[in-house]
Formats: sequence, structure tokens, C-alpha cells
Amino acid sequence: MTGKQIEIAADGGRFDAYLAAPDAGKAPGVVLVTHIYGVDRDTQAMCDDLARRGCVAVAQNFFWRDQDSGVLAQGPEGGQRARARAGRIDVARAMDDLKRAIAEVKRHPRCNGKIAAFGYCFGGAYVWRAACDGLIDAGVSFHGTFVSKSMKQGDQPRCPVSFHYGDHDELAPPEELAAVKKTADATGAEFVIHPGAPHGFMMPSNPHHYHAAAASNSWDRALQIIDTLRSDTASA
Repeated sequence: MTGKQIEIAADGGRFDAYLAAPDAGKAPGVVLVTHIYGVDRDTQAMCDDLARRGCVAVAQNFFWRDQDSGVLAQGPEGGQRARARAGRIDVARAMDDLKRAIAEVKRHPRCNGKIAAFGYCFGGAYVWRAACDGLIDAGVSFHGTFVSKSMKQGDQPRCPVSFHYGDHDELAPPEELAAVKKTADATGAEFVIHPGAPHGFMMPSNPHHYHAAAASNSWDRALQIIDTLRSDTASA
């Protein structure tokens, strides 16, 4: 397994990303759409874990155009800055950046041409749009925020999508969970609630939010979905 920093050409410049890939074989690619704090050590560790399992994983800096573009520490100050820059993001340009990251992974010699997107918090909405736009072959959203706002009338994902939430998620209150579940049920997407889990349950570096059981169970499900994409033939 090899992990390294790369740059990807974009509209108006180049953005940085972390790439982890296996040393041999062909397998699916995974693009990780990070939480608002950026490509932190938890995100890189997930990329590394995916690479050890034979996937080509990329996590890109979605905030590279912002004046506050770096990785931010979780906490009161970092949280305020992270929320502010997330509010300033141009969604259309961010989706274009995501398309470019997907294309970069597809070109990798270890990728079999099939792509999954994993979204964390902020990233959940982008997974949904990528699935409905036909950009990916599978999508998993972990404790996504404001996902219902990204859902449009007539949406239909063109690949399997799996939503994972905790029932103690302060950023996804009951009305948000109900809205996402309604759309998931109507479109055939999977919707899973993990008892006792708060927002950010996937992030082990944040002991106030990490929930080991929810993280393990949702990660296992994501890996099962990845396994359905294991083939040497690219998707049509």
C-alpha cells in the first residue's frame, strides 16, 4: 500500500488530495468527500485502510478555493471556521471538482473503472447528487448533514446508496432523518439508524463523537458494497 499527496487539475487551478492505492491488482476506486474539517488524519487513515483492502482511495480538499483552505482542528474555534467556509462553498464548482477526482481515480492503473463515493457529514449531500447524476457505481453517506436540501423532486439514484445516521445526531434532527428516509424508501436507497450514535460517529480522533459500534457496523456495510464492485471490467 502506498499513500501520498497529489494534485488534480481543476477549473481555475489545481487542488490537493491524498491518494492511497494497493501495490498490485485491480479493484474499485473510492472517492471520500470529507467532513468540514478537511482531509485530516482520520480521513487519511480511512483511505489507507481501503488501500490495504485493495481499493484506490482519494480524499480531496474541497475548500482549496477558500481563503481558509487548510485542515482545521475539531473544537470551538476550528468548528466555527469550518462551518463558515462550508457556507461559502460554490456547490456547482465543488461538484465539478468531485467529477475531476473521480476521473483521476478511474485513470489509476490499479482501478478497475468502478467508483464508489463515501461522504462524511458535509459530504453526504455530494454522494446523493453524484449517485443521481450517474457519476458513481455506489454511494455511502455517514452522518450526512443537510442531505434533504440536496434532494430534488424526481431524484432517482442510478446506483446503490446507503445512508447511515446515529439516533443522537444533533445536526440531523428527527425531521431531517424523516425527510431523508422518505426519499430513501421511495427510491430504493438503504437507510440505517445506529442506536446511541451522535454526529461524527466515524471519527476516532474526536472522543466526544466517535461511536465504536456505529463506526464498525457502518464501515462493514460500506465494505460489503465495495465488494459488489470488484471486477476487472469497468462499468458501462
